Amino acid sequence: MKILITGSQGFLGRNLSQKLSREGFICYGIGRGNWKNKNYKKWGYFKNINGTISYKNLKKFEKINFDYILHCAGGVSPNASLVKSIPFNKDYEKNVISILTVLEFFSKKKRKPKIIFISTVSVYGNSKLKKIKEETNLNPVSNYSINKVIGEKVCRKFYQDNKFDILILRGSSLYGPGLKRQIIYDVCSKIQKRKFFFFGSGNEIRDFIHVSDFSNLIRCIINKGFKGYLVLNAGTGKGMKISKVIYYIGKKFKVKIKPKFNYFGKEVNPTSLIPDIKKVKKFNWSPKINFYEGLDEYIKWFKYG
Repeated sequence: MKILITGSQGFLGRNLSQKLSREGFICYGIGRGNWKNKNYKKWGYFKNINGTISYKNLKKFEKINFDYILHCAGGVSPNASLVKSIPFNKDYEKNVISILTVLEFFSKKKRKPKIIFISTVSVYGNSKLKKIKEETNLNPVSNYSINKVIGEKVCRKFYQDNKFDILILRGSSLYGPGLKRQIIYDVCSKIQKRKFFFFGSGNEIRDFIHVSDFSNLIRCIINKGFKGYLVLNAGTGKGMKISKVIYYIGKKFKVKIKPKFNYFGKEVNPTSLIPDIKKVKKFNWSPKINFYEGLDEYIKWFKYG
């Protein structure tokens, strides 16, 4: 089975190609980064295009009939788009134009690949539900999540018009060795530098899923297959209070911390994002890695590489 992974040099892309190639899949990649020569082969790629998602670059795969496209390309996270003030048009280019280019290019093929579009639970915004179901109304509050919603709508349009089979996977916060961005990395970096100023209020509740569990889920989806247009939540279904995560990491670094928070309000930083994962379990999958065990593994990697 041949698979194209966009965002090939990113955290999720690398982990997916490594896992899938070990299980006999032939993985091709495309994405921006600084890989040189055949550095991509150590991550399991048969071939990788080092560059943006464009017609010119996609044409290099023109003769290959892919079974699946795993669209991992996109912006970083809701917090990054807020804290770093990433312009809307830049986020739009990463999260919307990239999937639009992929779909337009492959819509011309007689044999269309199945598409898995990596979205985010942050598309739900502020919800009063303890666990958010896929049918919940979308209320994105950051540039990142707004553009993910637009990306989902683009996918649905191409499903309707071009008969693609498309699965939208709304993922929780990823973590694991090798991650150099997002909440857990930011907390580790600040504590290591003895800087205790954090984004948010500390009372936010987030669901963290280990990249190994997330990669296993995608493997299970490919195994079982799907038809039509599907939307699935992906996470552990368990919430962690951010302040509790901060104190735990501080303890592991043997640092006494007095955190200060920069709270923008729930209008831009949802209070709770815990997905209901009943539907995704129908793909014979469930998360295996305990959060604190996974966090200990990550902290060890962060400290010692």
